[in-house]
Order: sequence, then structure tokens, then C-alpha cells
Amino acid sequence: MAFRRPPDLRTISRVTLADTVLAAATYPVRLAVAVNRTIFALAELSSQDGPVLRQGGYGDRLAAVRELTSPDRPMGQALAEGGTLDRLFSGDGPLARLAGRGGALERLLAEEGAVERLLAPDGPLERLLAPGGALDQLVTEGGALDRLLKSDGVLDRLTAPGGLLESLVAPGGLADRVLADDGYAEKLLASGGTLDQLVALGGTLEDIRPRLTELAALIPSLHDAVDELGRSVAPLSDLAGRFPGGRKKTSPASISQTRRAEIGTGDAR
Repeated sequence: MAFRRPPDLRTISRVTLADTVLAAATYPVRLAVAVNRTIFALAELSSQDGPVLRQGGYGDRLAAVRELTSPDRPMGQALAEGGTLDRLFSGDGPLARLAGRGGALERLLAEEGAVERLLAPDGPLERLLAPGGALDQLVTEGGALDRLLKSDGVLDRLTAPGGLLESLVAPGGLADRVLADDGYAEKLLASGGTLDQLVALGGTLEDIRPRLTELAALIPSLHDAVDELGRSVAPLSDLAGRFPGGRKKTSPASISQTRRAEIGTGDAR
């Protein structure tokens, strides 16, 4: 029995061939139509009323982005070569040290590291979130957070008109005095200022610490020497009291009697 192709396959082949011939014949026309549509779309896009050049359009938004990234703006300085992001992502920058081998992130996630201890059974996080734990006590009715946020509570008193926060940021207030020219902050951070003096004082204390240690070691020896000297002087005092004509000690009672006698003689006169 001879094999016949199904009729539908022959039909599909004739339709495909016809479509191919038709597509080839109409290709120049379709290409011209597509080019015209593209030109019209570009014309509309670049017109004064188009989405690029109209007021508030994409052109204005791109201009704002250019302005933000200009070299004299903070974002532009951060993106510039040698700027903040460049230093952050450099080979020996903070990110490399943080994520590098043996860095802070590896130590943090290491076995028995800080994260593992934090998430361990009966660890700090579990105790924090346990019923009756620190978080429950914080958010319970009448707890610290409730007292902080209640009407006429601490936060209300801080932010009320004439309150502590307003006094702090008022013109001529503490914040102004701290941040003013030649204010407390400038004096603290100035070259040779309070902070520099404290740092220098730390160096001085570090220099004299060995001497203080030596002095502390000598104090017990000095105490022993004084005790020994006292024990040596006591026999000499007893010996001096035994000599004829030696000076006798006057007791406090005899001194008091003599004083009363002198006062009585003065009154008689």
C-alpha cells in the first residue's frame, strides 16, 4: 500500500508559498509605511508640545538630574572620580574590608558569631520576644512606651509650645550657641581646642603612668620603713626619760589644774 501525504499538509505548503510571495512583493510598501510612522513619532516626540520638550516633560526631568549630578553638587561630588562612592567601592575601601575574607561581615556570620548567638535558642532575641519579655513590658498598657506617648506625657511636654525642644532650637537657644561661629562646637573641635587638649592630656597621662606605677610599688616599702623608724625611736625616748634632769612629760590633767589656778589669780586681782 503506497504512502500518501495528508491533504492538509499539501494545503499548508501551498498557503505558505503564496504568503511568502505576497510578503516579498509588498515588502517595499510596508517598509515605507514603517519609516513614515517612525518619522512622525520622532517629530511628535521632539515637538514643543511633545513629551520631551513640553513644560515638566522628560527634558526638564533630565535637566534636574543633570543639575543634581553636576560637579559642584553633593551627588556629583559623590559620583566623581575619587569621590565618596569611588572610595567606598575601591579595592581597599570600606566595602571591601567589610565583605572581604576575614572581614566584619564574615566574623558576624561565622559559626558561634554574633548573629548565631543572637538567634540561638533562649538567646537574646528569643528572650526579647518571649511573652512577658522586654518587648512585652515595653508595649504593655501602662508601660514605658505608653507613658512616653500618652497625653501630657514626656513626648508631649518635650514638643509642646515653649517646651524643652522649642527652647533648644529657638533663636539664641542652646543649639544656636553650640553651633554659632566661635561657639562651643567650634571651640571644642578647633585646632588646639578643648578636644585637642584632652587628647594631649591623655598622652601626658600615658607618659606618667609608669611613674605612678613605680610610686605605688614604693608606698608599701615606705610604710614599712616608717614603722621600723618608729620602733627604733621609741626605746631612745624611754632611755632619755631615765636620765637625771630629763624633761618630764606633763600630763593633760596637770596642765588643766595649772591653767585654772592662773585664771583664779587673775580674777582676785
